[in-house]
Amino acid sequence: MRRKWGWLSAASLVLLLVVTGVVTLTVHRAVHKQESRLLKERANEVSLVLKEAVDSLSSQLETVGRVMQVTSESPAAFRRASAALVNGSKGSATLVLLRQTGQGYRVALVNGPAYRVGQMLAGSVSATLDRAGVAGAVLPTQIMGTGANRTLGVALGPPIAPTGTVLYLQLTLGPLSPPQDAQSAPFHELDTALYDAPTPVPSQALVASRTDLPLRGRVQTVTVKAGATRWALQVRAIHPLVGSTTANAAWLSLGGGILLSILIATVLEVETRRRRSALALYRTEHQIAEGLQRSLLPILPEIDGLEVAARYLAGSTAQEVGGDWYDVFELEGGHVGIAVGDVLGHDIEAAVLMSRVQTALRAHAIVGEHPADVLDRLNHLVASLNTDRLVTVFYGVLGPAGDDGERQLTFANAGHPPPLLHTAGGGVVELDDAVSLLLGAPELDAGPRSQHSLPVRRGSTLLLYTDGLVEVPGESLTELIGDLKLATAAVAADSGPEEICDRVLESMRPTARGDDVAMLVVRLSEAPGLNPGAEPQPARSGRSKLKG
Repeated sequence: MRRKWGWLSAASLVLLLVVTGVVTLTVHRAVHKQESRLLKERANEVSLVLKEAVDSLSSQLETVGRVMQVTSESPAAFRRASAALVNGSKGSATLVLLRQTGQGYRVALVNGPAYRVGQMLAGSVSATLDRAGVAGAVLPTQIMGTGANRTLGVALGPPIAPTGTVLYLQLTLGPLSPPQDAQSAPFHELDTALYDAPTPVPSQALVASRTDLPLRGRVQTVTVKAGATRWALQVRAIHPLVGSTTANAAWLSLGGGILLSILIATVLEVETRRRRSALALYRTEHQIAEGLQRSLLPILPEIDGLEVAARYLAGSTAQEVGGDWYDVFELEGGHVGIAVGDVLGHDIEAAVLMSRVQTALRAHAIVGEHPADVLDRLNHLVASLNTDRLVTVFYGVLGPAGDDGERQLTFANAGHPPPLLHTAGGGVVELDDAVSLLLGAPELDAGPRSQHSLPVRRGSTLLLYTDGLVEVPGESLTELIGDLKLATAAVAADSGPEEICDRVLESMRPTARGDDVAMLVVRLSEAPGLNPGAEPQPARSGRSKLKG
């Protein structure tokens, strides 16, 4: 019996060792494959965020270039068009319009501290400017300087910039050092390094979470398109992306492989922890996505005679971004542009298209185009992008205040829910005129888009919103807009925009419907001696010229 037990024990031990060895090897390969896949996914996510930032910078430079073309290089238009680029960098950026001469490139227009009008640019920057003239897209320079004096230039030449000129943006990078808030920043679980070169070159590191470059070990290297060139991005996990338990699953399997029950329990624990890690990553990515969309929304300006407030509510709990947006901006001659729009869908493509439409609307509005013409141009833009997404936009222009405080509102609507006008007398008017097809819809022989105008008196309030505020599947949109009118009318006529936003949202409760909501409230400030109770006159159609 003892010999039998000895043989059985030995055979069981050998069998268990073989099974344990096979299981250990299998688990090791699976963990390695999973780690590699997650690292690749994270590298692609970082690359996407960086690409969107580069595309946004390119789009802003292209907007300045087009403004320079249509305004014949107007200095005032240059300052307005470049304000977002320069002011948003808090003094670390300078944008110049360079004119090519026989001796090099001379500064014709400047916004920022690094250069002055009349200064000549030469050296390595001049070679980049020469190539930008034929690149057809933005072209970054190599990193210049060292330590705190490190700078990066981005050039954009014709055909986007006026013929014979080059737009040049110089950014101050500062010393290469890890971010101070590395533990709370997005992608903090990764070591990253972005190089101003197609391959990892330490001297050309733009930003990095470490100083010992290039990164070593299990590194994922991807390419980020930066205009007419390519940048190399290195990503390495600081800690195992699959979690510490999963990373050591092979050794746990080896130690617990004698008993099948312990092996099963270990596998179940590993899967449970992996699921928790996935859910945590899911929530983090949702927060990043919502933060990304909020960063695309504008900062509301302070405009004399107007009180402005806005709200954005993310309706989805998934890691998605949407296409809802709003905008308020000043135009020449005391005019003010107001807009709200929605791109169909909840993904990166919707957010990118939203950003392009918003930027293009501002660009066309700055040069003084009528609302209907702006929507026509936006429709051509959407069509040129070969996308199947549909876009709704309401765009209006408030004229300058007259002696009696009245402003003229001229607007056009491309398939967007009608805004509401809350008069100073307490009435609510639905602006349902000048409605045309959505942007991106199949072209029909319906003629040019119409636009309408009506006077808006002091003390009146405009409420613009996206469909997430009123749409409920299976219910009548007309009745829901009627509910919104009642909720708006219930707010006192002298209420401020912030209170109106809060009261309307509380009444409509859009967060229970699962769709994003963008809402913009613009109120014409009260003025002594005016009649706040006057109702608006009937809308007038046509395309009357905007007067300063």
